[in-house]
Amino acid sequence: EDPESLSTAVEVLKDVEVPVKQQTPSEEGDKEDREIETSKLLVVVDESSLKYLEQYQATKGDQDEAERQSRIETARRNLASVLHDLAHPTVPSQKEDASAVDREGDTAMQDADAKKEGEAAEVVTIPIAAEDELADIPPEMRESVAKEIAAFRERSNRRDMERLKREEEIESMERARNASGSRINRLASPPPTAPSGPAAGANGVPLGPRAGPMGAGVQIPKDYQKGVSFVNGYGISLDQEDEDTDASDEELERRRQEKRAAELEKQYLDQERRWLNRERSRTAALERERNRDKEEERKAEEAREAMAKRLREWNDDVEASRKVEEYYADRGAWIRSRAAFRSREIKMDEADRAAEEREKARSAQQREQARGMADDFLARQAEELESRNQAPREPQRFKLSLGAAAQQKAQAASTRRTVAEVEGLLEDEEEPETTTKRPLVPIKFDSAAEAAGLSDEERAQAARQLAAEIPTDKEGLWKWDVKWEFVDESVLGEQLKPFVEKKIMEYLGVQEQMLVDVVEEHVRNHGHPQELVEQLEEALDEEAEVLVKKLWRMIIFFSESEKRGLSA
Repeated sequence: EDPESLSTAVEVLKDVEVPVKQQTPSEEGDKEDREIETSKLLVVVDESSLKYLEQYQATKGDQDEAERQSRIETARRNLASVLHDLAHPTVPSQKEDASAVDREGDTAMQDADAKKEGEAAEVVTIPIAAEDELADIPPEMRESVAKEIAAFRERSNRRDMERLKREEEIESMERARNASGSRINRLASPPPTAPSGPAAGANGVPLGPRAGPMGAGVQIPKDYQKGVSFVNGYGISLDQEDEDTDASDEELERRRQEKRAAELEKQYLDQERRWLNRERSRTAALERERNRDKEEERKAEEAREAMAKRLREWNDDVEASRKVEEYYADRGAWIRSRAAFRSREIKMDEADRAAEEREKARSAQQREQARGMADDFLARQAEELESRNQAPREPQRFKLSLGAAAQQKAQAASTRRTVAEVEGLLEDEEEPETTTKRPLVPIKFDSAAEAAGLSDEERAQAARQLAAEIPTDKEGLWKWDVKWEFVDESVLGEQLKPFVEKKIMEYLGVQEQMLVDVVEEHVRNHGHPQELVEQLEEALDEEAEVLVKKLWRMIIFFSESEKRGLSA
């Protein structure tokens, strides 16, 4: 993991000889020369490690040669000391009378007031100056190393203070959460197993040693001076990245703000991209509309000029002799074609008049309903005013009419649902449910004749049930078996076409008749929805799939309604 240590080991562990057998320890004063059998230590460095060192050196660049030589010489001296200890081991001296360290190197726990063999244990603390700490560092590097050590200690202290602050906040939250719960009575008697005497504190809580080697000569880490407190993780949300870093609270808050700003910028760019796509599509549609209008005006002008020129130069005698026109060539065929043309014109005029009458009837019905509601409101207001002026006040009589409400409801209900009603019903099913809705009771019927006997409320409930059954995802809609035999020209012209025109107007801002014709022809040919999406993507971009999904839901709704007899 440390490339410098790896390079030092590769350099130092060359041609190293170690004892073959374990040597017998001898006294420190015994300097008897013995012949020691040694063997050369074989160190193999794999290719990946060498490549790693080369990459590290290439990345770091030129480094201080004096620092490198100092590191290698220090490692060689340490290695020589270790090899000498292996070749000439000595018996450690027994000095347990002056220290609390046993033969295994462990420190014995004891009281500061305890005496051993009649002598008091004295702990001597030798202060180490900064020059002594940096004695092994070359003089030219001591200043930079001292600055790094000071910065590291400052960061460590700041991190300890922040950790203690977080622990105090967590403890306060835990105490507040457990305030209403059960807690131990501090005035209660201690349990029988609690220690007593000087070792016991308040309420029998045992205390640690007051002094001793651990308390006098060893510094306890700051994290454990107040003990370790364990709390539940409920309600505490700490970012692991923020926990591991040594940055301050201001730095962490700045990072969170930058992350939030980056997320908002990403959302803004995405919305901007969508808006630009819509604007490009709308601009292209406007340009096509202008070009189409110009082309139509040009063709109409050319047709007017051609017809005016023809009429100016028309000569009955010449045309009668040429017999090119059908009127002069075959008078009977001309009369028949003229009659067919007149018949088509009459039918178109009648259809236009019927549509106009229906529109007038619908407007009149809406005005009548509004007038009736206004009259009812005024009548109720007049009754309230009259009842207030009556003295003494007569008891109000309760009137119950079983058939009036149903009759008024039947008169107000239309024979066929409008596009707006169906669109609102389907959009309600697409939206996520934020409130609890009353579950729909399935209505089962086998034929349209049975559905004809349903009441208005049951019919509305069946329509809501049908809207809930229609899938909202792309895969479910694409796989739905549409009953095309129930999608006739009336449904296509009166229900679907206005919806498509409205949506294209919303998406592009102009009435693009070419797109409406494409959708109408595709539905009339019973095409697949994905093919329609591909045809509309050039003009509508991402909105093409949204439009086709809504259109297909309406097609499914109208076809299933006609099949189940719910349309009337």
